[in-house]
Amino acid sequence: MNDISRHCVTSSHARTRHALALALIVAIVSCRADGVLGLDSQSQSRSARVGQEVEVTLGNVGPAIYESPPGISSSALMFLSVDVVPPYNPGGPTQRFRFKAVNAGMAIVAFRRTLSGTLVSIVEDTIQVR
Repeated sequence: MNDISRHCVTSSHARTRHALALALIVAIVSCRADGVLGLDSQSQSRSARVGQEVEVTLGNVGPAIYESPPGISSSALMFLSVDVVPPYNPGGPTQRFRFKAVNAGMAIVAFRRTLSGTLVSIVEDTIQVR
């Protein structure tokens, strides 16, 4: 009985260590060694350093798309480009917007999702540039 109990505890500890190691790897990869700050389709608040690139990836469902360029509330952030990125989904395109943090300050970026000129939704990200 002790051997079985000990094996279960060891196996549980090994799974915990494996999960922690995996979480650490994911955290390191998500920080991105290239210095690019990545955001997704949830409205978020983040900070960036002057000179750092900021990427925002937004998915779509259906034919609506996010307008380009998005609205930017200040000169703290400069719009660089937008691309449709793979994998290509027949349900709607995934768009990646690129910005550069150019001045200290705060910028609110408003991504307007439209269909035939009609507003469907807005995603707003707040970027604090330091």
